[in-house]
Amino acid sequence: MRLERFPLRDRSYGIWHRAPSIRRFLSDSQAEALTMVDLDSVLYTEYDDRGKIPLALVEVAQDIGQEKPAGVIKGLAQLANVPAYVALYTPSMLANPSNPNWSDIERFRVQRLWPHPEECWRTLTPGEWAQALVQIRCWQLRRFETREAVNDPHY
Repeated sequence: MRLERFPLRDRSYGIWHRAPSIRRFLSDSQAEALTMVDLDSVLYTEYDDRGKIPLALVEVAQDIGQEKPAGVIKGLAQLANVPAYVALYTPSMLANPSNPNWSDIERFRVQRLWPHPEECWRTLTPGEWAQALVQIRCWQLRRFETREAVNDPHY
């Protein structure tokens, strides 16, 4: 097992993703509905708060120019049949207005791992990534809402 590169986990993404911060880019209802759980300080699961349905896996790390190995998250996404992404963020020189203890985020470098893996990184603003998360969630919720249960006696 490799040694930790940074002894302190940066919480900028977790703070950025919370409703008081992300509502700068989304409507109040979208910001409140954008729920996630941190699985290991860098792997986030976007989920539907009502049904606790996993909607997407996102491996998050501070962008230091690296290629992020993410074979395990891709494998989990394939098994769960949910999309997976890597989102690398560049901290801003400014504090996050909702929590000045942590940096705001200047930009993201994002790559879809599964399905339809992307060969190139996309650079997104925080607002663009927030909108992308909402879109991913909408696609996934529509997909899950139309799925019939195999053990439902009515079908």
